[in-house]
Amino acid sequence: TGNIHMFTNVARDAHYYPRRHRNERAWTQEPEEEENRPQNSYSAFIQLMPVFIIIIVSVITQLMATNPPYSLFYKSSIGHVINRETENLQVPYYVDKNFEKNYQGAELQELEKTIEKDYIDYIQTSCWKEKQQKSDLSNLAKLYRDERLKQKAESLKLEHCEKLSSLIGMHKVG
Repeated sequence: TGNIHMFTNVARDAHYYPRRHRNERAWTQEPEEEENRPQNSYSAFIQLMPVFIIIIVSVITQLMATNPPYSLFYKSSIGHVINRETENLQVPYYVDKNFEKNYQGAELQELEKTIEKDYIDYIQTSCWKEKQQKSDLSNLAKLYRDERLKQKAESLKLEHCEKLSSLIGMHKVG
């Protein structure tokens, strides 16, 4: 019963608040809105300023960015269509038509070292993914006691791992 009295008291208190007429409220807010309009557009501009700066910086960065001189893969979109191999490890890579003009002698040797490092990193990552996939299949085969999955896991070739071991063998010999 205490709750009932509380609700009835709230309802009674509601009548003590003075009511404003619609015209009175509109009249008092109208000059305020007019004063705030220039401030609101200025503050909106200030709030959006970081976004504009980020967009401008990213556009300038894109315009200034140059394509790398080589790619490990054929990329006609940036002109890397001419196939070459590094001298040391015979790593295949692609360049554009102006490559030979820009890279000769010591510069070419340094670039080819970078290409070989990138290639080895790529092969290592791909080998790890192949091993992970084989392990996952093997674990699933054990979990579900599925002979077909077990055979698939066992037959999965680790091509990148084989390339990696042959590269390491070549590297030690050279």
